[in-house]
Amino acid sequence: MFDEIIKNIKKYKIFILVVFLYLLAFQLIDPHGSNCLIKRTIGIPCPSCGMTRATYYLFTFQFDKAFYYHPLVFIMPITLGTFLLNGYGIFKTLFRSKLFWGFIIVSFVVVYVLRMYLYFPHTEPMDYYSYIIRKGV
Repeated sequence: MFDEIIKNIKKYKIFILVVFLYLLAFQLIDPHGSNCLIKRTIGIPCPSCGMTRATYYLFTFQFDKAFYYHPLVFIMPITLGTFLLNGYGIFKTLFRSKLFWGFIIVSFVVVYVLRMYLYFPHTEPMDYYSYIIRKGV
């Protein structure tokens, strides 16, 4: 089982490395800014904006804050488990299920549209990001 997880990680090692280097570059430029690749690049939040903070609050058992930062944080452990353990038991079935992945995608799109309507551009994490504004240039 552990070998399968390592194999899955190795499949995506170049992608993981590129994302890591991209995030590192932005942290060096503006250490207090957003970690979202899309938000940092084009200025508007992505469908998963707030997920990092939501995960942090989930792991610290602050469920109200976790839900505030991203309402779908509670399905992410299932999604991650399905991705990493795709060769075993129920995870194998879920990984191959178009219905499961369709549900995940539709959920993210619906929540994104609602959050953009309700919170953009004034409420974190769905606020507008501008490097120029943050630096006061």
